[in-house]
Amino acid sequence: MKYLLLGANGMVGQNLLEHPDTSGLDLLAPSKRELDLFSYTGLLDYLKNLQPDLIINAAGRVGGIQANIKHPVKYFLENLDIGRNVVWAAKNAGIKKMINLGSSCMYPKDVQTPLTEDLMLSGKLEPTNEGYALAKIATAKFCQYINKEDNNFTYKTLI
Repeated sequence: MKYLLLGANGMVGQNLLEHPDTSGLDLLAPSKRELDLFSYTGLLDYLKNLQPDLIINAAGRVGGIQANIKHPVKYFLENLDIGRNVVWAAKNAGIKKMINLGSSCMYPKDVQTPLTEDLMLSGKLEPTNEGYALAKIATAKFCQYINKEDNNFTYKTLI
């Protein structure tokens, strides 16, 4: 089975690459220079040529609380673009399986614990990273919609 890991330089991606259980896998992890996730057509061509069996989408633009406060438009748009491009290109390339990684910031600011799926969108998001959270929520919903329209596509979001 061929796996494609997007966002391999981030915290989750690096941990996946370094995990001993992944050493024997056919796991491709292109760098930003090798694959521009902001280019839908480039990503679509890449996926059509590679034809991975499973995409793990750990990609995202992060910058910390101060960066999120100072540049909410940037973090909203860039994460929305990445999410849309990855999910839509995967669907149009015929990739049937995807694990999309979300973030706990997708849950309301003052939510009870333990977190459950039904709590998402049940209250106000943390204002310091609301743009990032909304982009991650939109990508998670996009995965749900694709799966709902065609259950041959198994796109799941893990938070």
